[in-house]
Amino acid sequence: MEELKKFEGLMVPGEKYVLPEIFMMEMLEVNSQLFTLEHVGDEGAVLLLGRRIAEWMDRLEDEVSPELAAFSQGKATPAQVVLLKECYAKLKYLLRIQQRISTFATRDKA
Repeated sequence: MEELKKFEGLMVPGEKYVLPEIFMMEMLEVNSQLFTLEHVGDEGAVLLLGRRIAEWMDRLEDEVSPELAAFSQGKATPAQVVLLKECYAKLKYLLRIQQRISTFATRDKA
């Protein structure tokens, strides 16, 4: 959740952001892969996928670093705000997948 704190104040409560179709198609593939790995019980592959998701999240944050700085200073342009909203929505989605991976990893250790 720490990743999302940088975006506080960006979206009004209840505001929805529709993610690009290409991102959703990628997430469909990731979710399908995760579902398969969970059922096969391949903890190593699930953890590898978790690292891939973490790297993806880091890359997203790096890509919007200048926009985040402008937003935190109250100087973001409308185009920068749109980019930040997309990044925020993607991060939230990826964070849910990461939490699912974490749940899977701890479930198998119990």
